[in-house]
Amino acid sequence: MKPRIRVPANFGKEHINSPVHGNIKLKLKDGQEIKVNSIIMSLNSPVIDNLTSNLTQSTLEMDDFTNSAVDCFVESMYTGDVEKLEKLNFEDVNKMAHVFKVGWLSKKCVLFYKTDILKFENNSYREIEFACEIASRAHFHLKQKQFVSLFVKHVTFDLVSKNTFLQRYLAGFAKVPRRRIDTSLAVASKDLNIIGNCLTAYLSSNFECAKFDENVLYLLQKLDIGKFSQTYPSQFEELVNFLSEILEESESACDEVKSTITSFIKRRRTIVEKGEEIQDTDNANSEMQLEDFEGLEENIDFGCKDVQSQTANVRSVWRRPLENQWEVIQPSPPIHSVQFITLGETGQQRRIGLYFRFPAGKSPSPNEAYGRTFGMQCENNDTSVWSYYIYGCTKAQLNSQFLYNVPRDKVKHWTVTKTFTHLNVTCNDVTVLNFNFATDHSTGFENSSQVWVGNCSSVLFWTTYAENLLLKSQVT
Repeated sequence: MKPRIRVPANFGKEHINSPVHGNIKLKLKDGQEIKVNSIIMSLNSPVIDNLTSNLTQSTLEMDDFTNSAVDCFVESMYTGDVEKLEKLNFEDVNKMAHVFKVGWLSKKCVLFYKTDILKFENNSYREIEFACEIASRAHFHLKQKQFVSLFVKHVTFDLVSKNTFLQRYLAGFAKVPRRRIDTSLAVASKDLNIIGNCLTAYLSSNFECAKFDENVLYLLQKLDIGKFSQTYPSQFEELVNFLSEILEESESACDEVKSTITSFIKRRRTIVEKGEEIQDTDNANSEMQLEDFEGLEENIDFGCKDVQSQTANVRSVWRRPLENQWEVIQPSPPIHSVQFITLGETGQQRRIGLYFRFPAGKSPSPNEAYGRTFGMQCENNDTSVWSYYIYGCTKAQLNSQFLYNVPRDKVKHWTVTKTFTHLNVTCNDVTVLNFNFATDHSTGFENSSQVWVGNCSSVLFWTTYAENLLLKSQVT
């Protein structure tokens, strides 16, 4: 016979721990006990009804949950309300509602998530991450998809803030749990270029195919390449080319790595064969002629002329760059990495500049494009002393900060890579600079991490080398 009493109902919280009615003991973590009435608890939970009525249990272990959560759960069963539900005990209360199949309480938890947890006082990363992690864990552990859906629907990101959030959310990519990858894909939605850029930025510091970790392989398997290729065709194509290059250059890749990358590339080919041809719509090339690269951030966009990007039959070659002229070498790179070779020559103070250009909409210039420069200079070729500066992070002058332990080889193969958190410089496979934007800045440049994160629309190169420098760039 169905019970005549419908829950939730108010049975009176004053009856909790009643010596007369409390015929069931709930054992908490620290040895404390709460006495509850089996009928009240059973009316709310069919699971507890089965444990007490059919299995005749008089003690229930609750040490998987915090005391605060158990206290809230019990009071809710007695009052039909959730007055003690708060952000700190929410996950455990929601888990208890799920485990004990208290349907009405689960609905209250969903409502609380929407009205309280998704209400951000400061709109800070920590607040948003807290809400995102709750949704991620609920989906993974309890198979509750509604929290991720609510997060995606009610947390409003513009492209820049979404990009910044996901960069931090996926930081330390090799060790992030897979549920974070799944959640990131849901948050990114159609903006899968953000995920692609996070992946390639990570791979740029872990280039060898043999070192691919399980998270990289998992992400490659989960990426919706149909959506990615249609929405951001140019960046998708660059990711495919990047993976192809890794596969070709690595001889020690394990079978699983080879199989995953090959499958990813084949899936791309299938899209093309079905007629969903990938088109490049970027207008990213620009040219510039300037005498020097120090202090250019105020006016570097003046004099730029955009030209149509040429993408057919693109390949990478080594060539001599133009002397004393800014030139685009890698428009819209999937990773912001530049390679060049300096050939030993007599003389000092040969300069090299890299200008990372950011699109409009990114602070501090929300309505116009802007950029940041990394400059380096050979102070003494014989002793291999090189200075550098990072605009917005250090003093904008050379011969002030120095690269560390630069090899004395006459022929130097340099790689400069900007990730979301660092600017890394290697010379002949020796790391000579690994600059953390958030912690390594000079005094007075505390906001450096904010102006260097994000994706560049183009990278420009400049040098005073006349002949003894080779630059790796893309040509048609």
